[in-house]
Amino acid sequence: MPDESSGEKKVLDLAEEMPSIEGAESDEEILLARDLTKSFLKAIKAFRFYPPENPALKSFQELLPKKFQFFLNKYNSFIFQIGEYTLSYKGKVLYENWDVKTSLAFLFYKDGLRELRFMKGLEEQEVRGLIDIIVKCDNINQLEDDFITLMWEKDFNHISYRATDEFLEDMPVYIPDNVDQFRKDLVFKPIAHEVEVDFLENDLEEEVNLDEALSKLIEELHSFVSNRSVYSLTPEEVEKMRKEVEEEIKPNYVLNIVDVIFEILEWEKEPEPYQIAVNTLIKVLDAMQILGEFRKAIDLVRRVYIFQRTFELRDWQLEIIRKFLVDAGDDQRIDRIGRLLEQEEGVQLEEVHNYLILLQRNAIKPLVRLLGERQKSKARRVICDALSEIGKNALELFIPYMDDPRWYLVRNITYILGRIGKEESLPYIQKAFNHEEPRVRREAIQALGLIGGAKAVGLLVKCLKDEDSRIRTTAALNLGKVGKKAALEPLLEIVQSKDFQKRGSEEIKGFFDAIGMVGSSRESILVLRQLLERKGWFGRGKTDEIRVGAAQALATIGTPEVMTILESGKDSKDESIRNACLQALKSKPSAPHLGEMEE
Repeated sequence: MPDESSGEKKVLDLAEEMPSIEGAESDEEILLARDLTKSFLKAIKAFRFYPPENPALKSFQELLPKKFQFFLNKYNSFIFQIGEYTLSYKGKVLYENWDVKTSLAFLFYKDGLRELRFMKGLEEQEVRGLIDIIVKCDNINQLEDDFITLMWEKDFNHISYRATDEFLEDMPVYIPDNVDQFRKDLVFKPIAHEVEVDFLENDLEEEVNLDEALSKLIEELHSFVSNRSVYSLTPEEVEKMRKEVEEEIKPNYVLNIVDVIFEILEWEKEPEPYQIAVNTLIKVLDAMQILGEFRKAIDLVRRVYIFQRTFELRDWQLEIIRKFLVDAGDDQRIDRIGRLLEQEEGVQLEEVHNYLILLQRNAIKPLVRLLGERQKSKARRVICDALSEIGKNALELFIPYMDDPRWYLVRNITYILGRIGKEESLPYIQKAFNHEEPRVRREAIQALGLIGGAKAVGLLVKCLKDEDSRIRTTAALNLGKVGKKAALEPLLEIVQSKDFQKRGSEEIKGFFDAIGMVGSSRESILVLRQLLERKGWFGRGKTDEIRVGAAQALATIGTPEVMTILESGKDSKDESIRNACLQALKSKPSAPHLGEMEE
């Protein structure tokens, strides 16, 4: 006696009818549409397979309306575009079956249906009513009823359709009504030759030379076989076959495995097989990592997140799914990613970053450990930017590393804290001001500029008096970036000081750029105009630098008042003032780019 469960699995199997869609794993709408289509088709097959009183139909009756409602609440409508053998959604083929006896698409198409539309508000009885129509179509008399007529009689509120007149179709499909019609047009003759001797039609009284007839038949067969043009492939056919072989050897089977696993997770209600399915999923993820296929790994992990949000999972199911997401960022797998990053060749760093930001907070410590192992500069940037994303609510995991003896790790952690941008990290960033390595101190100043706020401004003002000119310049620019009026007074005080003219060109330019970025107070405009027009300054070179800086700051402020000052200055008798104003008017400066991590 055949196994009923195996028969059920075979009937409900959709593997050959649901083609893979390139890039679907990264498109939530298409992914949900494909999942809804699969559930819709399974429900139809189940209602065709089981008698109405079978309890197995209950789960389909409950689950399918929920899936429709979830999708429609999110996207308002779900519209099948119906081809002769395909069902599509927004141009993506979700279903394909060329068997006219079992194809749902052909069932719709032959009756003139070209679109089937489900709208928000769809009710459970409407879903059941549609399935009843589809099942009924298997046994109706086509001369009396068809699918569209049955739909019209139901008069659904949230299901509609678009149909076409079958007599307007250019290429009607002929379907035999019975076996005799089917056999009528069959051709039994061989393709390349025809046997002339037919012993059944010859007069039985006529003498037949059997040897002669067989010899003639053999000669004809030999002629057929020797004629290579009959069975040789054209160049076009060879190229087509080559492309088909290439498609077959691509690792698309992995995506098919993933589809099967998610289907199991959708229907499986027992913990042990559910766990086995998730274990298989983590092995697929490992394989993708080993091969450096981070784009596919991204699609897989995103799909797990979508699955977690979409389905109503029991507590034990949620626990297993969450463990998968945690395991994706465990020490072993992060170490593997680190080895791939060291190779650099063949690794798309943007894809690695997009994968890392999907991980849970348990990945933070192993990723920080990678930073401490002196990864290459581009790899460090990828890790730092990813940690800035996944560590937004986990500051406490970074703080211990601020006391690490490796200066480059302290600098990277400071960079991360700056991009997380929370004031709670300011006391720890302040510790970096006293670090012996200037690059750490400069990174701390950049971090303050990103965080902003009154406390950050106060710390930056203190840095204006640092012994290192690069520290002072970086602090000034970040004060300008924070854009607080409180930053203006200390900046103006310094540019008017007696020793300011002794500073280097980059520092002079940096301070004036900062003043221009802060804004247009009356005090700042007055000071800048005085510095622009003052005579009898130091050496000619320093005077020119001060005037150029003041003019550029005025141009950055850009109010009508300051533009009048620059327009007046370009007609000055003093060549230095004239050149500074002309230069500022020609190239209105933009704010300097801040926040890049030093190498």
